[in-house]
Amino acid sequence: MIIVFAGLALNSCKDPNAPVPKEYDYYISNTVKSQVTAQEIKTELGIYQALIPEIASFGAMVSTDIEVQKITYRTTLQNKNVQASGLVYFPKTAGNYPVLSFQNGTNTLHREAPSENPNTGMLFMLESVASMGFIVVIPDYIGFGSSSNLPHPYLHAESTTQSILDMLRAVNELSTQDKIVAKPTKDLFIFGYSQGGWATMLLQKAIETSYSSEFTLIASSCGAGPYSLDFMNQYVTSQTDYDMPYFLTYILNAYKSIGLISNPLSDFIQEPYASKIPGLYDGLHSPGDINSSLTRKMTDLLTADYRDPVKFSTDSKFTALKSALVANSVKVNEWKISTPTRLYHGGDDELIPVSMSQKTFLDLKTANPESNLQLIIIPGYDHSEGAIPVGIATIKWFMELKK
Repeated sequence: MIIVFAGLALNSCKDPNAPVPKEYDYYISNTVKSQVTAQEIKTELGIYQALIPEIASFGAMVSTDIEVQKITYRTTLQNKNVQASGLVYFPKTAGNYPVLSFQNGTNTLHREAPSENPNTGMLFMLESVASMGFIVVIPDYIGFGSSSNLPHPYLHAESTTQSILDMLRAVNELSTQDKIVAKPTKDLFIFGYSQGGWATMLLQKAIETSYSSEFTLIASSCGAGPYSLDFMNQYVTSQTDYDMPYFLTYILNAYKSIGLISNPLSDFIQEPYASKIPGLYDGLHSPGDINSSLTRKMTDLLTADYRDPVKFSTDSKFTALKSALVANSVKVNEWKISTPTRLYHGGDDELIPVSMSQKTFLDLKTANPESNLQLIIIPGYDHSEGAIPVGIATIKWFMELKK
């Protein structure tokens, strides 16, 4: 493990009370998780190809061994300093490489953070992409990895965007070390699915409006994200049955944990479920565990006032939540899109309905009629099934642009 001890007092005559300078603004440390050869990646792609024929072309593009590293870095959460982490896949062939930042979907388990378990299907595909000529960056998000002592600020826009930007900066700092032979260019490709699709669009907005001199966005792929949280809240609360109740209770628990709402969860969730919720989001319960502790019947899970659109709109006890949902949605009409952008969505998605992406696309296109913006609906796939085909389509698109 390489650990950077910043600001060692090398001169004993210096004032011991003077501020200790940092050698790096963001990067703290990195640990090598594994080394993977190009041949090993090709062999595994061959195994997966039997199940996913669409990746048949990937093997021919694999060219370099890679090194998988966990990086720890500095960021902030509500103006407080936080130590966060994530995965980085570095090609082991010396050269200059574009960066691909991947924002993963909703997770509740500490052990499933990218830096803790880099062996999932999507992450394996991204490992392959690194061997095709990218530095791949995958944030854990605050609340996982090195910050697992903190509650995850689920769907909190400011801290999510800040933590991703700061990880990209930390990777740039780490890459100045001689031991890192793959050097990042300013070219940046961004991709995410579900929560990650929302995070990717927020990241795109931040870079295009404020950080275009720091990062050169080449392409943005946003898959099945809850871009408008107010839209999603209306959708879920209007359902008779909703198969993933943990999504909604995750938002409520997170917003209460970070102080965006102060009223009791029982204003939104009926007992016996309301009192269970804080203990379910401890990093030890899977989405399946949480769902089985709740109910899919919204009339039993949610309070009548919360489900009532008129009362939700007029009752003051919902004011803070309404404001938080709007504040943490993507403001699609607040910036001019300059990056080629694709919105992907599974046609059979009922968890985050395809109408979410359709609405977002129309709003974005209305605000940006000249933009290079596409909506691609993949028929026959629900929310969980859609992740892999969206990933494959995105990788193929990115590789075309890279060439």
